[in-house]
Amino acid sequence: MANYATNLFRASTENQQDLDRIGHFLETHFGDCNLERDGDSLNAEFFSKWDYPEKQIDEMLTSLESKSNIYIRVLTHELSSDYVSFRVFSDGYWKIKI
Repeated sequence: MANYATNLFRASTENQQDLDRIGHFLETHFGDCNLERDGDSLNAEFFSKWDYPEKQIDEMLTSLESKSNIYIRVLTHELSSDYVSFRVFSDGYWKIKI
């Protein structure tokens, strides 16, 4: 049985279409996604197998119009395996803080 990691996700941008794309992507690819949108930001909580869902999040980023103007923060944890990952996407680049 796979362990499931919890992902706490936040994105903020003035591009409302990008926020729409992010929300739709998360709901489509993570069926258990809990979304909350407030103005120029979106908060979500969803699960992934084992660790940070890098492939899916990178796929989501390719669909965005204004990658250089978006701020994304993802905290992923799977406590039974002592796994924690904290990533920040800003100015078009990921900063990984493990």
